[in-house]
Amino acid sequence: MRLELHSPVRKIVFAVACSAFSAAFLGLSLREYLATRLAAVPNVPRLEKAIRLEPGDAEYRDLLGRNLALSGESLDAAISTYRIATQLNPYDARGWLDLAGAYQVAGRVREQEESVEHAVKADPSTPFVAWEAANLFLVQGEREKALHYLRIVLANDPQSVDTALQMCWRVTGDAQQIVDMLPQRSDLYFSLINLLISRQEIAATESVWNRLIALRQAFPLNLSFPYFRFLLAKQEVAVANTSWQQLADLDPSLQPYLPSPGNLIVNGGFEENILNGGFDWWYQPNPHTTLTIDTNEFRSGTRSLSIAFDGQSAAEAGISQFIPVKPNTHYAFSAEYKAEELETASGPRFSIIDPYTGTSYVLSEDIVGTNPWRSEEEQFQTGQNTHLLLLRIVRQPANQLIRGQLWIDDLKLVER
Repeated sequence: MRLELHSPVRKIVFAVACSAFSAAFLGLSLREYLATRLAAVPNVPRLEKAIRLEPGDAEYRDLLGRNLALSGESLDAAISTYRIATQLNPYDARGWLDLAGAYQVAGRVREQEESVEHAVKADPSTPFVAWEAANLFLVQGEREKALHYLRIVLANDPQSVDTALQMCWRVTGDAQQIVDMLPQRSDLYFSLINLLISRQEIAATESVWNRLIALRQAFPLNLSFPYFRFLLAKQEVAVANTSWQQLADLDPSLQPYLPSPGNLIVNGGFEENILNGGFDWWYQPNPHTTLTIDTNEFRSGTRSLSIAFDGQSAAEAGISQFIPVKPNTHYAFSAEYKAEELETASGPRFSIIDPYTGTSYVLSEDIVGTNPWRSEEEQFQTGQNTHLLLLRIVRQPANQLIRGQLWIDDLKLVER
């Protein structure tokens, strides 16, 4: 719309109106600016001046309430100020939580709970709101309400999962109760398993694992390896074996990593990728050995494991495998190997021991020099308490210098 300002009177009226509007706008802007400057140093006198300039701003009221509450001058005045802030902006969860905290100090339990509930209604899924609510209810002794809000934290804040689970454990001491409240996500179950492992809770860890498997959810395989490491360290070999089978049932890609009556050694020909955990091969970096899968040199199939020594001392190759076995049982071990310019006074050897007792069942002759593919064969009987074997490539004595390359392939262990 176009305004026609032909007469001098109209021009004057329009100019006055524009000036008045500009003055009002500048006045409002100046008030807001001054209030912001005052609140930048949030002590009581400056905040009171900011509120006089901007009486409808809930944030300044909330800041004043915090100052009054922290100074201890007047808790009643802090509560009154917080209440005005929540009336001005009932959708600010922070304001409600501040009011709840003041009610808690005053011992006004009912009002505290109502304020917390208002905070959660204002912002039901934000983790920090739920976290504050959980802490307030824990102090109050309201366990079930605290756990309810901790569940919100677990579902929405990955950074706080470990802390929230530790709090759940302190509150309940019951893994089953925690699992019941967990969102059904495998990553959260693994976080709980890791917590239980850190606390050496064997039975609880196994129970949570079974609940995890029952979810039938896919997950990265390496997440499970600390669980197997824990079971084997605790000599829970049968449980570890069953859990490995459960994992293979859940993840078909793991089927080639199951032992069989024809060979208890998993991936003995290195035809599958090395998992570095569970009942497949484990490896540890060694600065003086290099492990590689060789697709050009092999005894059978299409691959072998190459172990290169750089000329320094290396106590072992750095690769090993745990093998569940039966007590008092005859076994036959065999392996194929090839060497090239292995220069040392103490060559690599195949070693099989009971990792719990240190009992040695196989320690082959050391391999030195250069030779084509050859076979190593050994037979032995396990002891009456042996349920697990550890297969390694070691050197005895271990402190001799060594240079050269070794290939191994077709490692087998069968029951006789």
